[in-house]
Amino acid sequence: MSTRSFLPRYACLAMATLAFASANAAHARGWSKSEAILGGQPSALQAILDQQQGVQARPAATLQPASYSTAPVMNAVIRVDEPEADPAAVSDQPDVFGSIALRVGTTRLNARWNRVQHARVTGSAARFAEALGDEDTVEKLEAVNRYVNGRVQFVDDSRQYGRADVWAAAADTLSRGRGDCEDYAIAKFQMLRRAGFADKDLYLVIVKDLVTRADHAVLVVRAAGRMYVLDNGTDRLLDSSAIRDYRPVLTFAAKGTWTHGYRVSAPRIELASAESLETEAPASDLAKAETQRSWSASLLAFRTGFNK
Repeated sequence: MSTRSFLPRYACLAMATLAFASANAAHARGWSKSEAILGGQPSALQAILDQQQGVQARPAATLQPASYSTAPVMNAVIRVDEPEADPAAVSDQPDVFGSIALRVGTTRLNARWNRVQHARVTGSAARFAEALGDEDTVEKLEAVNRYVNGRVQFVDDSRQYGRADVWAAAADTLSRGRGDCEDYAIAKFQMLRRAGFADKDLYLVIVKDLVTRADHAVLVVRAAGRMYVLDNGTDRLLDSSAIRDYRPVLTFAAKGTWTHGYRVSAPRIELASAESLETEAPASDLAKAETQRSWSASLLAFRTGFNK
């Protein structure tokens, strides 16, 4: 017999011997190879061995489909945080555009303000404002803002009156159909008062527009936990806390007049030593910093004509 024909036969015999030995070992442990691998019915070889050794045939194990552990399915939840209430909306002063309002006495603009703040809106504007009684608070603001913006054309006071800085009542502005920025704001002020808004929630704010470098005026209204800005440049309501392009200078309301400044943090004091130490500024220095708030804003209020 040649070596080439001998090797296949030898290999087959060896494989059969190993299979028989594995089956006996599996039976000695009480389970078959097929059960160990598949968890199902015993193999034919195992059935012959059981018959030869007088072992009662065992019932076939029930095959179970493969299972996969999956994470429980949960509904996706997107959390949308409600905007925090504007601190100015819960206070009694107009801390608008990120500023701190500081109550002041009489300014040179108070005479103009006193002439228009108590004027009554009349005619179709009054009827429009009164008809808003059942509307939502924010919807009232939007309606009045659109009403005035849509009926008044911007014209500088020097062109309309031949002199600068004339503050007109709502009836005059709406009848002419022309006015500058403070005329828009005053008309909205008087219409919202007629629509039922409280005087304490209505503010005429003179600002410096940091983009155009021009003086400007807007109406700010406290409503629904926010300080809303009604601007003649847009029909959209703006949130005072989100605007950084306006620097408030003076604010007028039925209950007072304010200038504006900003909180200044005391600088950190570092000692020249081997160890890094931090010392807080004395309380007297902190109090001084609180009183020195943007004096330039107050001076600006008396130098400008506040035209757009």
